[in-house]
Amino acid sequence: MSLKSRGAIEAKFSNALDLHRQGQATKARKLYQSILRARPDHPGALHFLGFLAHQSGDSKTAIRLMRKAIQIQPDYSDAIKNLGNVMLETEQLGEAEQCYRRVIELEPNDVSVYSNLCVVLRHRERFQESIEAGRTATRMAPDYLIGWYNLGNSYRVARDYKKAIKCYEKAIELNPRFSPAHDSLCQSIFRLEKKSYLSRKTWKKSIRAYERWLECEPDCAVAAFMLSAIRGEEDLTRAPNAVIRSMFDSFAENFESRLGKLEYRVPELIGAWVRESLGKPQAGLAVLDGGCGTGLCAPLLKPYAARLTGADLSSAMLVKARARNLYDELVEAELTAYLAEHPETWDLIVFADTLCYFGDLEEIIGLTAQALRHAGNVVFSVEHLTSESEAKGYRLHPHGRYSHTEPYLSALMSRAGFSDVELEEAVLRREIGKEVIGLIVSARVGAG
Repeated sequence: MSLKSRGAIEAKFSNALDLHRQGQATKARKLYQSILRARPDHPGALHFLGFLAHQSGDSKTAIRLMRKAIQIQPDYSDAIKNLGNVMLETEQLGEAEQCYRRVIELEPNDVSVYSNLCVVLRHRERFQESIEAGRTATRMAPDYLIGWYNLGNSYRVARDYKKAIKCYEKAIELNPRFSPAHDSLCQSIFRLEKKSYLSRKTWKKSIRAYERWLECEPDCAVAAFMLSAIRGEEDLTRAPNAVIRSMFDSFAENFESRLGKLEYRVPELIGAWVRESLGKPQAGLAVLDGGCGTGLCAPLLKPYAARLTGADLSSAMLVKARARNLYDELVEAELTAYLAEHPETWDLIVFADTLCYFGDLEEIIGLTAQALRHAGNVVFSVEHLTSESEAKGYRLHPHGRYSHTEPYLSALMSRAGFSDVELEEAVLRREIGKEVIGLIVSARVGAG
C-alpha cells in the first residue's frame, strides 16, 4: 500500500473517531467498515468497530473484533482495556482480570485500570486484593471519584462498613450529585445502625444520610422514597415506578451474584410449585413472568410455555434477560398498565419477588385475574408480615420493601375472584445471617 493510500486511510480513521466521539455511531460504523474493506488488518478500525458493537448490545462481535485488533498489535493497550471492560460486563471475570493486568504492564500509570481491577477482584470475591487495587488507584489519583466509589464498594462487600463510608463520603465531596455514592453510603450506614438495638428505633444517622442526599439532589425519587420508608411513613401504598427502575438498573450488573450470596430461593420455590401443580411440561401455555428481572425464572417456566413473555420496568435487567435467549418476548413496562392492556391473555402468571414493592395489592391482583384465561393460574411470592394486628394488612419497612399478612392476602384473592387459594410459608433468602420468611401464594381464576 502506498504512503498516499495509507495517509488517506488514516485521515478517514481520524474522521471516524471524531464522529464516534460526537455520538454519530452510524456514520462512524460505516467509515470503520470502509477502512477494513481497504485494509482488513487496521487495528484501530477493528477495535472501535468492536466498541460500537458492544455499545449496541453485540458483545460477542465486540470480543471477536477486539481480539483480532490485539492479535495484530499485541501492545494495543486501549483495545486490551476495552476488551477487559467487555469481559467484565459479560461476567467473564478471569479474562477481564488478565486484560487489566496486561494493561498495567504496558501502562503502569493508567489509574482507571487499577480501579477496574478492583471491581473484577471484588466480583471474584478476592476482597483484600480488590481493596489493594482500589487503594492504589486512589493513591495515584486522590481526586478520582470512581476510584473512591469502587474502593468503597469493595470495603462494603467485605463488610468493613466504616471504611466504606469514608470512601463514599470522599466521592460525594468530589461530586455532591453522584447518586451511586449517596445510595451506597446510606445502605452502609443503615447496615451499621441495624446492628444496634437503639438505632433500630430511630435510624438517626440513616435518616440524616438520606436527607443529605435530598439536599444535594432534591428531585431524587429513590432518596425521597427511602427516607419515607425509614421514617415509617404510612401513606405510601407502593414504590414509585422511577424508584423501581432506578434501583434495578443499578443492580443489574451484579444482581445474580448478589442474590447467590443471599441464598436466594424464590425461583426455586416458584419452580417447585409449577412442577407440582402443572405436572409434566407440555410447552402449551401462554406464560407471563411479571417483573422478570434478569430472567432467573425463565429456565423453570420455558418447558411449560408455548409463548413466554417477560415484563419489567428496568431496561438494564431486560438486557440480562434477553441474553438467556429463553423469552419469546421481553417488554419494558409497568405491570399494572401492562396487565390492563392484556385481558384474558395468559394461562399462567408468575410474580417472583415482585410484589414486595407493592403495599396495596388490590389493583394488581384484580388486573391479574382479568389477564388470566379461564382456569388460569397465578403464583407469587411476598414477604410474610406476622403481625395480624396490622389493620391495612401490609407494612413498608425501612429497607424499602413491603410485607403482607395472610388474612389480607386470603381476603384479597377471594375478592378478585380466585379459588383454590394456597399460602405456603417458606424461607426466601438470608440477610445478615437471618432467614427472611415469606409466603408462596397460588390460586386459580374461573375454575369450577
